[in-house]
Amino acid sequence: MKLKGGDAFVQLLKAFGVSHIFGIPGDSLGLYDALVRDGGIQHVLVRHEQAAAHMADAFARVSGRVGVCDASSGPGVTNLVTGLATAYADSVPVLAVATTSPTKIRNRNNFQELDQPALLHTVTKAVIEIDRPERIPDLVKRAFRIATTGRPGPVVLNVPLDVFLRSAEYGESDLLCDTVFGRYPALRVRAEAKEAGVVLDALRKARKPVIWCGGGVIISGASAEVEAFAELTGIPVATTYMGKGAIPETHTLSLGPAGQLGRPPTNEYLAGVDFVLAIGTRFTNVDTANWTVPKPGTPMIQIDIDPIELGKNYDVVHAVWSDAKLFLQDLIAAAQKMKWEGARADAAVGALRTSWLATSGIESPQSSPNNEEPVHPLQAIRALREAMRPDDTLICDSGFNQIWGGQYFELQRPGRHYVGPRGMGTMGFAFPAAIGAKMACPDRRFVALAGDGGFMMLVHELETSIRMKTPVVVCVLNNGNLEYCRQAQIGLMGGRLLSTEFTDTNFAEIAKAFGARGVRVTRSTELRGVIRAALESPVTTVVEIITPQSAKPDGVAF
Repeated sequence: MKLKGGDAFVQLLKAFGVSHIFGIPGDSLGLYDALVRDGGIQHVLVRHEQAAAHMADAFARVSGRVGVCDASSGPGVTNLVTGLATAYADSVPVLAVATTSPTKIRNRNNFQELDQPALLHTVTKAVIEIDRPERIPDLVKRAFRIATTGRPGPVVLNVPLDVFLRSAEYGESDLLCDTVFGRYPALRVRAEAKEAGVVLDALRKARKPVIWCGGGVIISGASAEVEAFAELTGIPVATTYMGKGAIPETHTLSLGPAGQLGRPPTNEYLAGVDFVLAIGTRFTNVDTANWTVPKPGTPMIQIDIDPIELGKNYDVVHAVWSDAKLFLQDLIAAAQKMKWEGARADAAVGALRTSWLATSGIESPQSSPNNEEPVHPLQAIRALREAMRPDDTLICDSGFNQIWGGQYFELQRPGRHYVGPRGMGTMGFAFPAAIGAKMACPDRRFVALAGDGGFMMLVHELETSIRMKTPVVVCVLNNGNLEYCRQAQIGLMGGRLLSTEFTDTNFAEIAKAFGARGVRVTRSTELRGVIRAALESPVTTVVEIITPQSAKPDGVAF
């Protein structure tokens, strides 16, 4: 059959299960015309391409499907870069459709022309150029395969704008696809059967082992297996921020998040372990407090879907290339056969958590509601935890707000109920991410937690959320400054401060100007009622929480 390239492209996206595309129109008229005539995919107009990438990113994280965004050539594409870098750092499959100059006038100083592949290669798994309409089927299929296999990540299709307008002959099989590549992980790698025995032997010999889970556990959907294996063996579980949800954080074997931004008692516990089973973590400097947690030289076995990461940042006694879920299933089966026996850590870990919650966490006196002004961030986190249901999702921005959420907001259920841009630390992420997540899962409730600095970066997406009737809750911790940067300057610059403070901004009134609800809260006793009402609101609500200029999470030092 003869079809325009744009029509073939849209049919393939639908075949892979694409329901939404986030972007801004420009020179990609052939694609937009095909979308209008087909009507099967909803295009979501955003106010900035960075937000489009973040929305596609969060759409993928919570749905398990590939998120899709688009941008026009030149500045539209450059605006995508930060969002794609965020998805790449956090291993999220996003397909970005980038138009470029028509084939006949490329490399002739065409308006808005630049070397887009060179720009995008460093923030994606692949940049694929479609130079003629006949190549659309095989290259679109290749893009989905790359995005959803191995370590997932973003892929760009770089398309001259005339390719969508030109026609070509397509066979019936050209427009058929293997739908498994529309979700992730599309293909799972299973380790050899003997590997489970190797790991179990090492764990049985250890006196104080720990399981350390990263984002690979969440991507693999292996939370149930982590919890089952921990309960079977009595071995405690620590996580990275990306690994939050690997086990309910209220579980007696949960140590909570570790690392530079993690809980101090978790780091202290890890300092004393004699064996680490690391699953789906890349051992970044932040996750390991600059490679000091766990101590270098601690015997360690690493399991990861990406063989490049095995032994890369820590020496390991053994490496296993495997999908986390499948390998944990093998471990559980092998442990059950051998009738596992070993000392359980439930009592010690439970006591550690209880003590920290009472002295530093959301059960401490500092977190108790009172009528004092302003609101301490711990009081805000406690109010969020009490107002939100266990199946609600908290989406954090970057900065101290993410540390308040990461350390203190305990997940009561396993799975992805916490989202954050931990790999890249991207400010402005949380709010557009909440919109994208809500579009993917309209029956779920999402709360974005941001600082005043990060929220202002993409605040204009309030118009998108109102126009698209996508109600989310945004809690803005407004302390009038960039507190993370301020604390770093105090610690590393001898107290000399530069460019960290803002003038007073009323975000509640800004929300109202966009047609959203806005509430400014100055006392913690008001918070629970305000947040509960916001969660039930049919429109997006900005809950602006006035917090102290200086409030530092536990253990953070510069």
